[in-house]
Amino acid sequence: MNKKTKIIFDNSTRDFVLEAFSKTIDDEGFIVEKCDPSVRVQTPEGEELKKEQLAVITKGSQKFITGDLTSLMKLSRGEI
Repeated sequence: MNKKTKIIFDNSTRDFVLEAFSKTIDDEGFIVEKCDPSVRVQTPEGEELKKEQLAVITKGSQKFITGDLTSLMKLSRGEI
């Protein structure tokens, strides 16, 4: 059986979750690597991701997924 860990968070805890994944926010609101703030986090489609767009972080390779319907549908179908 494949067990998956889910972390559910809202706007009030988003900063805490990002900190746990060694991420921070740059001056323009984009999620960046804490160890190298010049490196912006990207979605699986290669788009830079702003803090307010973050909806899901998947386990393993840390895929950051936006909350738009298309991305969430791809995630639910296992395409991401």
